[in-house]
Amino acid sequence: MTVTPQDIRDAMALPPGGAAARRLPKDVLAEHGAANAADRKAIDKVIERLDWWATLSPATIGVAAGTDNKRPVPAIQLLAFTAREQPTQRLLAMVHRSIPVPIILLTQLPAKTGTRVSVAPLRKAERVGDKMVVERIIVSPDLIDPEAEATKAFIASLALPRLPQVSLSALYAGLVERVEALEVAKLTDSPFGLVDDPDARRDALERYREADAEWISARAAAKKEKSLAQQVILGNRVRKLKEERDTLLNALGA
Repeated sequence: MTVTPQDIRDAMALPPGGAAARRLPKDVLAEHGAANAADRKAIDKVIERLDWWATLSPATIGVAAGTDNKRPVPAIQLLAFTAREQPTQRLLAMVHRSIPVPIILLTQLPAKTGTRVSVAPLRKAERVGDKMVVERIIVSPDLIDPEAEATKAFIASLALPRLPQVSLSALYAGLVERVEALEVAKLTDSPFGLVDDPDARRDALERYREADAEWISARAAAKKEKSLAQQVILGNRVRKLKEERDTLLNALGA
């Protein structure tokens, strides 16, 4: 038994009624999200199906429109993505930028092995008219065991009444905070929880990600090095980078 996109949708406690769900054609996604032939090939290969499930708007959930990055947020779209194989970050970003409003994307992983939740604040592209680009994409850890404490707490936190109600942009920011909080809980093996200063947590999480990527890169380079002298130098660098990474990780869990 694993967490499914439907579990997430049910947990959100959306108002009853609304338009029926519908399947979105992949050629529309390719037209609006793909940048080249490789992107279009990935869309066709990886996506089994993409479904529109709901629109969160002032009319459907009673939360006022807001602004995000100085642009209106008239609605938030809830989409379900069934994947044939593991989707890349780039493919998820393609889906998120295919519609010019924020998206909550629920991805069913291959062979129904779990679900990922992704959110992505948008901004206007520079020098490209009204085209929207993904400012950053935030992807949850794989939600597999529905009984895991952090997973249960995260899913429970997604109920609409528990999200910010000031505006749709604030509500979406609340979703971003929750996905980041789950990442921190999984990384540090600590309880899921929100904080008073989510921007500070976000900065700390980004510093950890950068340190982790640098450590992984240095470790790979050390394994490939043939010179004994260089191996020693690189080995010392790997140890130092790991110490820095672990310090940042410990700070995240504090």
